[in-house]
Parts: sequence; C-alpha cells; structure tokens
Amino acid sequence: MKDKINIKMFKPFGSMISEQPLPDGLVKDFLDDLKMIRNLPDEKRENYLFGNKLAGSVESEYLITPEVLMKYKRNYFDVCISEYCQAVYPNVKVQKVVINSAWMVIQKPLQFNPLHEHNNHLQIEQPHPSLSCVGYLQLPEFEPLPFAKPHRDVSGSLEFHEGSPNFYSFSSFLKKPMVKNYLLFPSHLQHMVYPFYSKNKDAERISFSFNAQVVFSKVDEK
Repeated sequence: MKDKINIKMFKPFGSMISEQPLPDGLVKDFLDDLKMIRNLPDEKRENYLFGNKLAGSVESEYLITPEVLMKYKRNYFDVCISEYCQAVYPNVKVQKVVINSAWMVIQKPLQFNPLHEHNNHLQIEQPHPSLSCVGYLQLPEFEPLPFAKPHRDVSGSLEFHEGSPNFYSFSSFLKKPMVKNYLLFPSHLQHMVYPFYSKNKDAERISFSFNAQVVFSKVDEK
C-alpha cells in the first residue's frame, strides 16, 4: 500500500476530526472476516462477541480478527493517526500506536447507537492520549425515516457533540456515512448514530471502530 493517503482535517468545534478513504483491499478483507465470523459454529462465534462492552442498540458487534486488522496497521492506520497527531501537535513525533480493541458494528433498520464516548472513566490515570475512529464498509440505500422532515432527515447519520451552543459557536456536527469513508477523532468526543429506515428488513449498515493509544517521543530541549 504505497499510494499517498488523501487526508483531510476539519474542526467543527474544539476537537479535530480527520477524514480519509479506506483502501479497497481493507474493505474487502474486513467484510470477508465478518462473513467468516458469522459462519462459525455458535460456540466459536461467541469468542468474537463484543456487544456486552459497547453502547449500541444494534443487531450485533464482533471483534475483528487481529491478523486482519494488523495487515493494515503499519501502512494505513498508523499513517492516518500520525498525520492527525502532527496536525494537532506539530512539535512532537508519534513513537508508537497501540490499538486496544477493534470491532465491527452491524446495524439493521430502526436500530441505533446512543450518545456515548470511548473514554474509560474507570481508569484513574491514562498515560497516553486516546483516539477512536469509524470506517464504513457497507451501507444500504437509506430511505427517509417515518415522519422525518425533508430538511432534517438524519437517517443512518453520525452526529458528534462537544460543548454548548452559543453565538458563533456550534456544539454538534452531522456527518452522513459513505462507503470507504474513514473518520478519526479523540476518544472523549461524544457521538451517536441515528436509526435508518428501509423497506428491506434485512438491510445492514456495517462499520468498524477501534480505540488506540498514541505514545509520543519526548521533545528535545534546546
């Protein structure tokens, strides 16, 4: 994977979010991994279940097979994370990226993910800043939610929240998902996923996420 990654940075409020396309091979490999997991016998598939640690009211959430994830860590995920960190902290360098957990989310019509963040508040001291992400692997054709107003149809959308609204200041940012789109953001940044509507009851919105800690190298004193 030697192609340059087209990374865009934007700040709808205090925290920065980066946006970049996913490699075609990654999308295929992750979806193949999900197919493999779903075809496992029940007792083996249980090893991949991750929903008991997550907030979503969704069909299912499975851990990504580590070997599949690691195939893209060094040349894709580490690059995206390093570029993000350099944009926020231009005077330091990323020494190491540690991915703590990675999972896929399968959401069906009228299911949703409530407002939440990925920080571990039970951890008294977190030694390194943490980042989270979402990548879109498969999307159905969204239809307007029942009773949705044409100017505010949020079907299947992701919404970020930070701070309080004020004059010349926004506290929310709505982002419609696109296949192969990958967003990176601080783990403390609250976000939610709206339900979507489809006449096909088996339609699926499939995404993946992970949490990562970033270890920075020390800045040389001059």
